[in-house]
Amino acid sequence: MGASDMAADPDSTNSLGVFLERQADELGDDPFVSFDGERFSYDEVNRRANAIASTLRAGGTARGDVVCLYMYNCPEFLFTLFALAKLGAVAAPIDTRFSGDALAHVFSETDSDVVLIDDNTESAYDAVRNDPVSISSEFFVGQERATEPYRKFDSLYDGDESTPPDISVEPSDPCSVLYIQRYQRTHPQGVVLPHYSYLNTGRTSCNDLLELSDDDCIFTTLPLYSSYPMQIGVTGALVAGAEFAFEKQFDSDRFWDWIRQYDATVFLYLGRMLSVLYNQGERGEDNQNPALYALGHGFGYETDESMIASFERRFNITVLEAYGITPTATLATANDADNRRLGSVGSPTGDAHIKIVDENDWEVPTGETGEILVRPTEPNAMFQEFYQDAELTAGVCRNQWIHTNDIGYVDKDGYLYFVASKRNTIHLGRVAGRISSLEIESVIKSHPDISDVVVLGVTDSSGEEMIKAAVVPHERNTVSPITVSEHCEKQLTYHKLPRYIEIRDELPRSASGKIEKNLLRDTSSESTWDRKNGYELNR
Repeated sequence: MGASDMAADPDSTNSLGVFLERQADELGDDPFVSFDGERFSYDEVNRRANAIASTLRAGGTARGDVVCLYMYNCPEFLFTLFALAKLGAVAAPIDTRFSGDALAHVFSETDSDVVLIDDNTESAYDAVRNDPVSISSEFFVGQERATEPYRKFDSLYDGDESTPPDISVEPSDPCSVLYIQRYQRTHPQGVVLPHYSYLNTGRTSCNDLLELSDDDCIFTTLPLYSSYPMQIGVTGALVAGAEFAFEKQFDSDRFWDWIRQYDATVFLYLGRMLSVLYNQGERGEDNQNPALYALGHGFGYETDESMIASFERRFNITVLEAYGITPTATLATANDADNRRLGSVGSPTGDAHIKIVDENDWEVPTGETGEILVRPTEPNAMFQEFYQDAELTAGVCRNQWIHTNDIGYVDKDGYLYFVASKRNTIHLGRVAGRISSLEIESVIKSHPDISDVVVLGVTDSSGEEMIKAAVVPHERNTVSPITVSEHCEKQLTYHKLPRYIEIRDELPRSASGKIEKNLLRDTSSESTWDRKNGYELNR
């Protein structure tokens, strides 16, 4: 850890493919990509990307064409992404939770002729591949497919690996279109990110936050279809001349073994990953690991300050909370090791301005809660548009600011405090204001007998919003509403305690995996417990 001469500085003239070529020339056989115990050098990643680019180009893939990557984490994902970057084509990594209408929408909107799938996504893809999807080249990663329509992924290596495509790709050219479900639309929205946004975010994480060198290794189990592991992990390592190690998916039982296996000095996290790791039984070797930093977003509530401190003591690691969304190219604010404020998600990076506004976009006073707005300090550092959706682009970017749909506030020193996404907040009136449903979920989920939970706002007969928790226990009869309520009383203030609690076998989810909260708003059913009906709080 500590910047070295190998940490290159991507300037505004570079594209992702050109920068990989440059680092491969400099670093050669140094390890770049590691997966499932297998390592690939900078030179090998570059040569494989050249070969894939050559084959795709011969098959008709041209600058600006979209290629869909619908598969779980694997090295082939990265080789293909770099190949597309060299061609000036656009990668469309698809959330592997998408299926049905959501999946068909992505294929239809991108009008892609080429798709890569694997044995985990094959059945969902087969269900939509002809309706309305019409794709001419389908490559299968993993076990061999000898019959049509699939071609073996390895056939993409038949191209020329020694020479990059003679195509000029600009920093402002689209590098990827990432489909998210953040804004109120029927279908997922495609976020177009230019080449420079990848390199710029990589530089910020490498140089400004972590001071990475070629001795470091960034590890993650986060899915590569999201911007976070790609822009911070892959390009952060690329800029530093470091190693990027990853696995197929998160496994709390194997996580620290992977950290030791790869000798990882940094790992990336999102959501409640740290809580899951912390809630495991303590082991004697917990503090014996090479990781120095955990960088991500998942805590970020003031009540989590003690949780972060406890995590750091137990695992001998420094947690750096950050904030950003896909349209802001992953990072907008971050804590760095020298200037941390626990409970916050840091101060603005050098690439971003932020402000907090009311419902009319007027800036609110310091310390007051409102929507988080972000804009870049230089061109191409953040997203360009929503793919084929000018109306949404104009709405989200109104008044020359990116509207994140997230709620937070800024303290007098400029540190941002994340409250929740608008869709994950509950408005309890003027006295209590907006509260985070995610914070309440975190407390409930910490109960050892609870498997899953969602907290939402429901309107009572007076028109006021009340808190409801839908809870899934590990075993049906082990948890009662009173058990949940008593657990919450120990950790939450009065106004954050759920009034309604429903014990369920499972939570209703859409084809993309999103919880369908509209199906949980009923409070009159026999299965829903009401705290007002005779229960007395222990206050």
